[in-house]
Order: sequence, then structure tokens, then C-alpha cells
Amino acid sequence: MKSLLNSFLVLIFAVTFVACGGESTSDSSETAAVEAEGSSEPGSVSLETSEDASEPLSVEMTLRPLGEEMKYALDSISVPAGAEVRLIFENTATLPTMVHNVVILTTNNDEDVQRVGMAAITAGEANGYLPEDEAIFAATPMAQPGETVEITFTAPSEPGQHRFICTYPGHYALMQGVLVVT
Repeated sequence: MKSLLNSFLVLIFAVTFVACGGESTSDSSETAAVEAEGSSEPGSVSLETSEDASEPLSVEMTLRPLGEEMKYALDSISVPAGAEVRLIFENTATLPTMVHNVVILTTNNDEDVQRVGMAAITAGEANGYLPEDEAIFAATPMAQPGETVEITFTAPSEPGQHRFICTYPGHYALMQGVLVVT
């Protein structure tokens, strides 16, 4: 009887495992590909093409923080080289200390991340914690909890990886991702 019960439990586990896709979802890191507009995902990307091949590709991205953590909901996003990118940052956090922005760097270099992150403190609140640094490619304004900000920029023309960080004091150490230009 005990053997039959164990076999039954193993069968239930196997069916449940297969029905759930067989993959663990405990890892909160995600990579955004091109998703349908209006996606309920924590961050999304929509890609628009034109019938006229001479018009540049247009990409719209929405990023959000991961709950009340100093982390973006998406840690990697891909965009085509040379695309016009509309980056929307929706700060869905509610804690007063969860002020965030999205600062895209020209590199994926740890030294640049450290330098820009530390310089943000010196830049101060009056400058939106955004230092003047040659490694900054594009940046949204700071978004208070519940606020949405945006910026439009042209993606680099060469494929590569560009780190994005939050420059609110201390956040850059944890709140990072990579913009992959393809």
C-alpha cells in the first residue's frame, strides 16, 4: 500500500511538473525580446516597422523596478542598431526611498559604472543625481514612486552591450541591466 501511495505521489508530481513547463520561475531576472504591445510583463518592448525601408526602425521599451527592490524587472533588453528608441520608465515602487532613473552608458565596463555611480552623489539632487560624464549615452529624469518618465534616443549604430544603471545614490551597485544592440 505504501509503495502504491509513493507511486501515486510521484505520478502527481510528474504531471504537475510537466503542466507547469518543467522550469523553475524563482529567478527574477528576465531578458526582453520583442513582446506584444500592452504586455502585462514587468517590462516590455514593442517593435514597429515601416513599409518604407528608408525610415528608421522604431522601438518602444517600458521598464519598471522589481517591486520595492533596487533592481530593474528586466536585466537585459535588445534593440536593433540605429533604431529610434522610446524608453519609458514606470516607477511602480511605493516606498519613498525608491526613487529611480535609467542611465544608459556607452560601455558595459565595470569601471565606468563605478565612476558614474559615485559621481552621481556629487552631482546632487539639484542635477537629478546625473553627473556630467562622457560614458553617459542617454538618461531618463529621476522618477518618484508612482511616476512615469521617458526619453527618446537613437540606438548606437554598432552592435554591442551598454550597461544601464540607476544613479540615485547607492542604487547603481544593485540596479543594473544591459542594453544589447544587435
